Amino acid sequence: MKQLKTFIASAFLVLFSVAALQLHAQTPANHIYHQVTWVMNSGQDSTIRAERNVILKEYHEKVTMKNEFILHSWTMTHFFTDDSRDYIVVTEYADLTGIEKAFARDGELEKQAWPDAKQRADFMKKMASYFSHHKDAIFSSMPSLTK
Repeated sequence: MKQLKTFIASAFLVLFSVAALQLHAQTPANHIYHQVTWVMNSGQDSTIRAERNVILKEYHEKVTMKNEFILHSWTMTHFFTDDSRDYIVVTEYADLTGIEKAFARDGELEKQAWPDAKQRADFMKKMASYFSHHKDAIFSSMPSLTK
């Protein structure tokens, strides 16, 4: 009987330890987020918006999606209030070093995607032409307040 109680207690401790390790593994790391809020130019009709979206998607596919230092990237447009010109990109990195590496990698991927320097410059100029200005912010996550 004593051996059975010892076995049950040991099994319980093992199960409790495994469950605790799994819970700890699910706790998000303290990642870094770079938020860029672009302000779209006023007066963009549906044709201009469609053209803008094609260009932004091309950049996203050729650069952002291929950058191994970017963990996640979200793009959002303003949905509902008096000024709907905000175009927000939030990019998640493992740490500050990841941001530096990702920025350098973006440059490499841009050169691969548009090998001709003039074509690359023209593409970047065209992409920027849809926005009047932007602001940047860098945030760190609070894993203990994550759902």
